Amino acid sequence: MDDVELPILGTEPLVVEFANTLYGGEDLLGTTELATLWFTTAGTHPARDTAAARTLRDSVHNLFTATVAGTEPPAAAIMHVNEVAAEAPTSPQMIWRSTGALAADSRRGTATGDAALLGGLASACIELLTEGQARLLRRCEAPDCCLFFVQHHPRRRYCHESCAHRDRQARYYRRRVTAAASATRPARG
Repeated sequence: MDDVELPILGTEPLVVEFANTLYGGEDLLGTTELATLWFTTAGTHPARDTAAARTLRDSVHNLFTATVAGTEPPAAAIMHVNEVAAEAPTSPQMIWRSTGALAADSRRGTATGDAALLGGLASACIELLTEGQARLLRRCEAPDCCLFFVQHHPRRRYCHESCAHRDRQARYYRRRVTAAASATRPARG
């Protein structure tokens, strides 16, 4: 368990970090142990119902994917996030407007434990996607990365400096190989 690499960027809203638990073909909420490790590392108490956490994460991930792609989000994901958010002590509800935008409407409820934790994550998802930050949600441009991030600087293209560095190294290597190949070709004549 100690060798598990958690892609917690530490710079993103918790709900973005939560969506990023689907990473590199790996489900970082796939077992109770992994889920406990992730929630603890993220600075919150672990969810007892890891299946519910995974289902919410999948819905949030689907909503983020649709938002980044500029497509209509799946109705089932909207409905699920709304249902979970309704369990939060105070929760916004997400609606899809015919104008092609998500909007928020507020509701009140009471919750503790998993309902409060997951409800809070669902509420944060709704707030992120309906309060102007949806246009800032991005997917990392590094070819080997799939993480989401919120682009607070207009020139930011990567989730983390390590992705930017790997991409710069790869471009440098390609330029060097291309230049070396061009230099060793015999001249046509």
